[in-house]
Amino acid sequence: MTPLIKLDNIYLKREDLNETGSAKDRAISVQVQNLIKEGFTKAVISSTGNAAISAIHFCKLNNIDLTVFLSPKIDPQKLKEIKSQIDQVQFSLKPISDAFKFAKKNNAYYLRQSTDPTALIGYQAIGRELLEQCPQITSIFVPVGSGTTLLGISQALSNVKVFSVKPKDTTLTDALTVKFQPLKNRVISAVKDSNGSELIIQNEDIISSQKFLEKNNIQTSNESALALAGYYKAIKNNIDCGQHPVILLTGAKR
Repeated sequence: MTPLIKLDNIYLKREDLNETGSAKDRAISVQVQNLIKEGFTKAVISSTGNAAISAIHFCKLNNIDLTVFLSPKIDPQKLKEIKSQIDQVQFSLKPISDAFKFAKKNNAYYLRQSTDPTALIGYQAIGRELLEQCPQITSIFVPVGSGTTLLGISQALSNVKVFSVKPKDTTLTDALTVKFQPLKNRVISAVKDSNGSELIIQNEDIISSQKFLEKNNIQTSNESALALAGYYKAIKNNIDCGQHPVILLTGAKR
């Protein structure tokens, strides 16, 4: 269970304090257990960084042979961390499709969260924890790439407004650069059914939120700051978030 802390009039769910520093641990840990159950000994993943770091950790713990496909444009710091932990790294201009082909050819479990229902089970745990930590939760703000995290959390919550927060551009939030979105329609429905909405955020607002978090001794990713900026935009636009809004901090600062 990750901490839920109160800061001013908001709650921060510290998923950036997971074992490898991101919410990806929730899904990857469950996916690895599932691939073991299904008899796989190999796995493959395409990633912008955090998911790969998580997969390396949990695959090593369970003696699973992992191959990682990365874009050449990956953040240098994340690349350094990945290459310090694993040798089986392949660069590709089409990492998603190449990882899929690798999985088929090598009988490897494809650790892609947006196409693996098992991942949703992992993210549902966040919603259940929130109900324990803050039963009166009224809204939640989630930074969205593929939308898997948001969808899983929403499945465990009821009568809670769910806000999908996206960047206007991804120069600051490279972890959210997702082109293939198989869950898009389900994510849109989950947000709509909760009476939440989608919020698009400018880079300057992400930077402002990051400065606020740092001022309060919270070192976290720009994606986490994006979620906080979404809350501020909702308040500015007079959107009712209730008295107990939760901001999902999804990753550590790397």
